[in-house]
Amino acid sequence: MKINYKKSLKLITLLIASILIATVSATVYYSLTMETIITVGAKDVKFVTAGDTPTGSNVQDSFCSLSLSTYPNSTITYEQAIGVNNTAGSSRYIRLRHVSVSPNGTSDVGNFTHVKFYLIDSSNVTKATLNYTTSGNYWSATSTTDWNEIPLTTTWYIKVETLSPASPTSGKSCTITIAIDVQQ
Repeated sequence: MKINYKKSLKLITLLIASILIATVSATVYYSLTMETIITVGAKDVKFVTAGDTPTGSNVQDSFCSLSLSTYPNSTITYEQAIGVNNTAGSSRYIRLRHVSVSPNGTSDVGNFTHVKFYLIDSSNVTKATLNYTTSGNYWSATSTTDWNEIPLTTTWYIKVETLSPASPTSGKSCTITIAIDVQQ
């Protein structure tokens, strides 16, 4: 029997092409395309120093580091620890949100009782509170606060209250990081 190589080659080519078409057509998809243009703008809600901003604090538009104190069995209150200034042409919504606290899970936590952050409006009304308390070797924080509308060209304040137990170890410190979220 004589094999016709041309016909066999055509048949094999047709078979391979059919398999490729079947494989490719089994995966059908389409794409959505998104283009993003990002423009750098100025912050319209920012930190500003206030009446009780401690000496040695680092205050910038979108970051501040406050050097606060606490004393044995005494509540220390910084009525205007830092200002939050809305320089926008319209009102904005802001809230307080827990980011981190350290140390946590060590005996050093026992040197503190609580640290409270209050969002105070320009009429001296408390709009929100973020409360950190200790239990044994652990800190706990309240949930993210609700959004609060800060009017245009207004400064609100963050009031901070610290409390240590009767016999803390002098020189111990903690670092609490919170965010002031701004809705555009």
